[in-house]
Amino acid sequence: MTKLLQKQKIHEFYSMLFIQNFNSDKHSHSRTLIRPMEQFPDDSTVETYRDESLDGMRVSEEDYWEKYYTDTPYEWNAGILEVKPMSDYRSNLLRIFFDGLIHEYRNLGIPFQMISFEIGFKMLLSKGKKIRKPDIGFVGPDSLQMEHDDRSYKGIFNLCVELLSDSRPSEIKRDTEEKFKEYEEAGVKEFFILDRNETHTAFYRLNKNGIYEPIDSSDGMVRSDVLHQFQFRIDHLYTRPDLNELIDDPVYQHYVKRDYQKEKNRADSEKNRADSEKNRADNEKNRADNEKRRAEAYKQKLEELGIII
Repeated sequence: MTKLLQKQKIHEFYSMLFIQNFNSDKHSHSRTLIRPMEQFPDDSTVETYRDESLDGMRVSEEDYWEKYYTDTPYEWNAGILEVKPMSDYRSNLLRIFFDGLIHEYRNLGIPFQMISFEIGFKMLLSKGKKIRKPDIGFVGPDSLQMEHDDRSYKGIFNLCVELLSDSRPSEIKRDTEEKFKEYEEAGVKEFFILDRNETHTAFYRLNKNGIYEPIDSSDGMVRSDVLHQFQFRIDHLYTRPDLNELIDDPVYQHYVKRDYQKEKNRADSEKNRADSEKNRADNEKNRADNEKRRAEAYKQKLEELGIII
């Protein structure tokens, strides 16, 4: 059995699945608890296991939902368990930046659900049923919404994001070819593949015939139709600039750090007002100084003419 053992001292440990709901009120961002786990004592040691030994085993759909869907790394491919590859540090950095952009995007007040942490959905395809757990799934306001107690999504995600694992060629093929075909047939409107090495990074959208076409990124940008007004520069996924550095970039100005922009604009306006006031005072002083010099010159001229005032 392949086992990943992690030992760490913790003060409080919760393992949970959640849906992030973003609605028209930007302050109503909530995390909906799906599956809370036990709280451990302060001095406890936590061991977590990742059993990949069942990869390729045939199981029924009923058994998958009952025994292998929760707390396992498996997806279900027409009766076969398929292990979902682990992430790595660089992929995690890429995801953190992408999640950061999504967090800022919510400030536009456009409602959507962002679903992650092993939430799966079922697809009825020509080659059988498939149950996949995308790294990130998005549901728009006009699609079936997840409810608080749902442990799987009952519809088809509008946008799926997969962070490519390239530890084995079969894992690359699964995301770039197999899931590509599955999501296309199922009707996932947009499909983003994020590769830490950039090699296989790709962005697709269904055309009117239900076929994936690359999203036009000839200008280095990706613009989503599912997440209206969400856009980003592809190279920023890898350079990962601080979000505060993006506020002057027209690609991000309408949604990134809007509160920061307002505060910065207020501070800039206040500085401009203070500068204007200083300039006015300086001009007034210069005017007074000029008037004084003119008076002194006039007095001196009169004295030269023998006129005493």
